[in-house]
Amino acid sequence: MDKKDAGLDTPDTAGFAEDVQELESETGFSPEDMVSDPEMDFSLSDEYKPPSLIPKGRYEGNVVGVTYSKVKRAIIWKVTMEGNPGVCSDGETPVDGIQLVYNNWLPKPGDDREFTKDGRMTKRQVKINMMKDFADAMKINMDSPAIIAEQIAEATWVGLRVVCEVGISEYQGRVRNDINSMITAE
Repeated sequence: MDKKDAGLDTPDTAGFAEDVQELESETGFSPEDMVSDPEMDFSLSDEYKPPSLIPKGRYEGNVVGVTYSKVKRAIIWKVTMEGNPGVCSDGETPVDGIQLVYNNWLPKPGDDREFTKDGRMTKRQVKINMMKDFADAMKINMDSPAIIAEQIAEATWVGLRVVCEVGISEYQGRVRNDINSMITAE
């Protein structure tokens, strides 16, 4: 199968030179500017470094932000690691100072009609139960959307000291750290 049959047509280059000239006049950019700019000197093959990861384990940190994402349908907790010995996978980046997020997934329309893979509960019930367990472990009140909205607006949860169970996951070929669970530090 050739590119055309696969829907991968090569772009028509007939008007490309005119497009470049128009772009240069609009932006003041020319390809020569990019090559001759000393600040634009790099080599991907020489300079690429894989992301530095926190090793799996329990780490302490402070909640530095809590927000609601309507798009994700989640409460997003931002935690800065603090008070931990050790370094990340690169052998030099300290664990302290790294920021990670934790998501409380909120029920969405239709979750009450869709069951989990094991068929024991609806997705809504699982999310409600997980939020209740989280609120109990954090020793905070998340009893209703109104209470949660008030706590976020007043930044009540910012500054809480927490213990996070940090894991490593892969998404779309990229490896990253996740907070798998979070409880209040005692």
